[in-house]
Amino acid sequence: MKKRYLKWIITAAAVCVVGLALMGAAESRENGTVRKLLEKRSFIMENVLFGKITYEEGKEQLKKIEKDKLYSDDINALSEYRNTDLDKIERMDIIKLERKSNIYDRMTFYGKIKWTVSGMEGVYDETCEYHIGVDVDSGEYKLISFEIQDK
Repeated sequence: MKKRYLKWIITAAAVCVVGLALMGAAESRENGTVRKLLEKRSFIMENVLFGKITYEEGKEQLKKIEKDKLYSDDINALSEYRNTDLDKIERMDIIKLERKSNIYDRMTFYGKIKWTVSGMEGVYDETCEYHIGVDVDSGEYKLISFEIQDK
């Protein structure tokens, strides 16, 4: 009789361990996907602003990874800044990316990013914290917001 209960307890514990492992894997997959979207966004914006791809190519590439207000804001920013002198992003290090909420098909993340920038006064680092919004539709992730937090 005791063996039967022990068997059930061990089985229940194993199910809990496997469930927790799967939850962790799903969250790390989400973080990995959002991390890639942020890196692609930065790469596309940089390429348009420094003439490596055309404005139209940049718009099309951004449309694949963004939507809503973020897409509109980025297109406007590209149009406004594409023929100006800007500091060049040398490196983007995502120090921390943490999911804060998941409601229906929308997720919010906290992100901490260290930017290495090359400007008129030389190379410098700047670390900023962001609120990041993501829309998930049929398994397809798109950025919907990327807002710096007040310091």
